[in-house]
Amino acid sequence: MHATLDDLSTVALDGVLDDAERRLGRQLRRDDGHFSKCNGTAGFGTDEATWVRIAWRRTAEIDSQAWTGYEAAAAIEGVPRPEWSAAAVWTDDARGVVWRADEMTLVEDGALSATGDITTDPGLPEQWWADLQTALTNLAAHSTDRVSMSQAHLTRRIHEVYGKEIDTTITDWACAHGDLGYANLCGPGLSIIDWESWGMGPVGWDAACLWSASLTVPALAERVQAMFSDILSTRSGKLSRLLLCANVERAFRRIGKKGPLTDTMAERATSLIRELQ
Repeated sequence: MHATLDDLSTVALDGVLDDAERRLGRQLRRDDGHFSKCNGTAGFGTDEATWVRIAWRRTAEIDSQAWTGYEAAAAIEGVPRPEWSAAAVWTDDARGVVWRADEMTLVEDGALSATGDITTDPGLPEQWWADLQTALTNLAAHSTDRVSMSQAHLTRRIHEVYGKEIDTTITDWACAHGDLGYANLCGPGLSIIDWESWGMGPVGWDAACLWSASLTVPALAERVQAMFSDILSTRSGKLSRLLLCANVERAFRRIGKKGPLTDTMAERATSLIRELQ
């Protein structure tokens, strides 16, 4: 039963949406919902021109950090994003899950990719890029005890794929969004959405995520690398990129089928390992 909840567009949600409306005091525009195909979330506009995001967790597996990411992000300054205002949480004994509905301001400009994949340059204005650079600088300066990417996870993944002779020690840390790709970036006016995973990570982690997401459009990847060259060229920036290469290689080894970036990331990994040594 849980597996079907990974794509809420395939689930009879009327009862869940009734609960969300009653608890938040909002009417959802149910005919215009936006559904993730893999992470069990859905979003709806409301009669008050706000946005409500619906998510679930198995009752015994609630990650308190991810569960409260939106409300915790309310303390971050200087980063354009939806402004969180309220949440409702309730149990669903029949499904063995807990539902959460977060209400926030509605972002006028949509996400640059519905799936995270990007095949053409979105042609973003220069102001968008300048605003992104400022936003990530401001975010990096934010103080938090949340963790987006830990030393242990980075080390485990890189050593699993490339061997334990690589020194993966990160000495420079900063606050990061943690999932900075084109599904979580809006334009042409910049807004950064989906704040479940934010917290401390290696310096350059966000830039590395955006670099990885851009590699299917080489000119776009070159722009990202040039814009964030100061941090992507640091040891932590290189290790961040190597981790993303390791994730792609690990997926290939697991399923035995190449993805769009398997060969590209393998080439990048060879170069990064040489530089790190």
